[in-house]
Amino acid sequence: MRRVNLAVLIFGLAAFFLFSTASMTPAAEEDPFYVGVFGGYVIPEDLEVDADESVDVELDDSWAVGAKFGYIIPPLKWLAAELEYAYLADQDIDVSGVDGDYSAHNVMANLIFRYPKGKIHPYAGFGIGVSRASFEADGSAILGDDFIEGSVDEDDTAPAGQLIAGINFEITQNLSADLAYKFFYSEYEIDDVDVEAASHMITVGLNYHFGGTKEKIAPPPPPPPAPEPVPVVEPDTDGDGVIDKLDQCPDTPAGMSVDAIGCPLDTDKDGVYDYLDKCPDTPIELKVDKDGCPMKVTINLNVLFDFDKSDIKPKYHDEIKRVADYMKAYPWEKATLEGHTDSKGTDPYNQKLSQLRVYAIKAYLVDKFGISADRLTAVGYGESKPIASNDTEEGRQLNRRVQAVMETYIRK
Repeated sequence: MRRVNLAVLIFGLAAFFLFSTASMTPAAEEDPFYVGVFGGYVIPEDLEVDADESVDVELDDSWAVGAKFGYIIPPLKWLAAELEYAYLADQDIDVSGVDGDYSAHNVMANLIFRYPKGKIHPYAGFGIGVSRASFEADGSAILGDDFIEGSVDEDDTAPAGQLIAGINFEITQNLSADLAYKFFYSEYEIDDVDVEAASHMITVGLNYHFGGTKEKIAPPPPPPPAPEPVPVVEPDTDGDGVIDKLDQCPDTPAGMSVDAIGCPLDTDKDGVYDYLDKCPDTPIELKVDKDGCPMKVTINLNVLFDFDKSDIKPKYHDEIKRVADYMKAYPWEKATLEGHTDSKGTDPYNQKLSQLRVYAIKAYLVDKFGISADRLTAVGYGESKPIASNDTEEGRQLNRRVQAVMETYIRK
């Protein structure tokens, strides 16, 4: 019973591994040839001895060793053929009164059906061949109704067969291990007596695989070229060609020419951009107004005199001082003082009188306020340039005068 249970267990394990590996990734291309060695444990069935009647002779467990040469058929991969040699070591005859043993040398041709994918290959198969058995016995025993006495030392060669189930484990590309169950059967003739021998074997083996064509692994393709860097477009809000982060005049009107910092051109450097500058050639030293034009300062002097007099009335002191302050503020400016008279008197007399009046104003500026004389020009025009009618006293009073109009540009 224990031998039947063992066979069921081995076949059950083989079936389990067969179905559990059905979805595994295929293994690498196998080398089709292999050689292997194995060893195992032998559990013999009782020898069935057919003399006058059939009698079972019990044998003790033993061991076995062997070697094999195989070939996995490439077009199929799931089918392999093997040539196997196994030595079943002495199995002691367990009969009272008899000292003997049975051993066998087996040469088998096996056909193996294997699962070809993955790293674990369940398989099953069968083999046929020949077995060279040796029987030795010495003693006497009652076998059935017969009394056997004497000694036996016989060899016989007979056809044999076996059933195989197992699992092959890939260790490396060229090395694998086997765990297998084998049921062996043969029938011998010893001294004209038929002897049936059967054994259960559990073996463990190691195989070396060779002869395959190694798959050439293509080198990986070169990496794709790095993409061209995408140019970073800096914003230029006012569209003047200078990016915002460098633009110091970010609101330049469209179409204006600008400098390196994004500001409109200012050719005369007066602080007013060209597109706003109404006086584009202003000297750099002059102050300008919002239109870029030079800023002017104008001051008028108007001192009136009594008839036939050149004396300066005290009430005109502040008027003259205002002119003096102007000339001090703008020391580069010069002034032309103009003297006039009414029409009474002769022309020569009036010419002389107008000159006296303008000299008086010049002297006042020099003596009272320290204005340099060379900055003042005194010109008398007599009665030649009236500004009012000489027919009335009011008109003649306005004509008796010294005038000056001073105008200058403000410098920075």
